[in-house]
Amino acid sequence: MRPETAVYDALAGLLAYPRAGFHESAEDWIAVVTAANSQAGEKLVAFHEMLSSKSPSELEEHYARTFDNSISGALETGWHVFGETYERGGFLVRMRQLCRECGVVESGELPDHLVHVLPVLGRTDESLALELVEEVAVPAVTKVCISLAADENPYESVLDAVLVVLNQHVQNQNGCLSS
Repeated sequence: MRPETAVYDALAGLLAYPRAGFHESAEDWIAVVTAANSQAGEKLVAFHEMLSSKSPSELEEHYARTFDNSISGALETGWHVFGETYERGGFLVRMRQLCRECGVVESGELPDHLVHVLPVLGRTDESLALELVEEVAVPAVTKVCISLAADENPYESVLDAVLVVLNQHVQNQNGCLSS
């Protein structure tokens, strides 16, 4: 397992629908991200503050309002990159196959949802991971961040942390390739 696998898993956990025990798990996930990447950890401060001020049911409602009831906030990466086209259908099939190959168990979300894409990035072949980061994850997450910025939504801080980690992934690989 590559070192960033735990970070991608933690970020995916923070972007999953908040179920029972989410508050406690989120504390652990934030700690994992912060220990691995202090810049990403700093981005999670607003989200951490929101966690302490919301009950589980309020957090569920906030999540649904942010991601499930907003087209521009949707976490389906393929939708942001390909729209409702045949290319997205092909990407969904590809992601489902990658989830299986990488041992990422699909939840009720589509396979292009960030809760699946992030864990795949930490488990798949590095060249494919880099391709997914550059061509799908970064463009999609950037679009969602822009849509959340207008509302000063605490989930934006989680997505900002995701962008920090994704950009670090690219930088690390490009540094290795140029050496």
